Amino acid sequence: MDKARHVPVGPARSPGASASPDIFLFYDYRAFLKALFEYNKSQSRRFSHRYIVTRAGFKSPNVLKNVIDGRRNLTFAAAEQFAKAFKLEGAARKYFLSLVQYNQAGTSTEREKFFQELVDMRARENPARLGERQYEVFSHWWHLAIREIVSLPDFQFSPEWVSDALTPSITPEEAAESLTLLKTLGLIAMNRDRTWTQVEKTMATDARVKSVMVSQFHREMIRLGGESLSRFPGKDREISGTTLRVSEPDLDKIKGWLREFRLKILGLAAQSAGADQVYQLNFQFFPLVKGKRGNGNKHPDNRNAEGQP
Repeated sequence: MDKARHVPVGPARSPGASASPDIFLFYDYRAFLKALFEYNKSQSRRFSHRYIVTRAGFKSPNVLKNVIDGRRNLTFAAAEQFAKAFKLEGAARKYFLSLVQYNQAGTSTEREKFFQELVDMRARENPARLGERQYEVFSHWWHLAIREIVSLPDFQFSPEWVSDALTPSITPEEAAESLTLLKTLGLIAMNRDRTWTQVEKTMATDARVKSVMVSQFHREMIRLGGESLSRFPGKDREISGTTLRVSEPDLDKIKGWLREFRLKILGLAAQSAGADQVYQLNFQFFPLVKGKRGNGNKHPDNRNAEGQP
């Protein structure tokens, strides 16, 4: 595999200098460009914004600074020019271009697509990096469901049993992969009596990444909630909805009540004696009209950077 990395643009690195930033540790292209610029500047006094911008073929000396500060976006063409100027090659170049597209994606579908590309490239770059796998917990609805069913009194550590117990069913292969993932991440563990239990563990997650993966997870659960209308009789589910008109201060109150209610239910579930079933609870509370109507634009100007001041 092509292991090419970004290399110093300026003179040879001096002894004791800081290491070049590893692009595969970044989920924010602006943060990476800032780190890469500062690294190159530390290697050469003559390295400057004007120097790298000129190498990239732009006229304005402030293009890179405006991008790093979040005042401008990068077009794909401009990203390619900066990749060339910073000597990003091979896998590093591909990752950088996907990183730009991920950060600037206009829809959640696009964001998830480019995020998956980043995860795949990071995994290929270093398959042993366990930290990357924690995000897989949110990639399919059944991972967290399986984590719950390991504590059921009749649980069997068998992919066939798990695949058959879930509704809708998944394949034994999917169940086996999920059990392995949960074990690898330390989210489930075997007791001395060979029964299985959940392990309470906090996963360190990048907020931006977590947002993408959790959104994907919620979409799957909302879809299952819709399917439950035909999959289960009324006595086994509770689906209801209300359309209402509220002010912004009352909106915050409602969201607070929903969070409190969720915590109360979690507390009840934690003390539920003889719990022998796993349920999914969704709260769906969302606007049906635009927040900004009529005059004006709700979002500030965030034009693309193509070398113009």
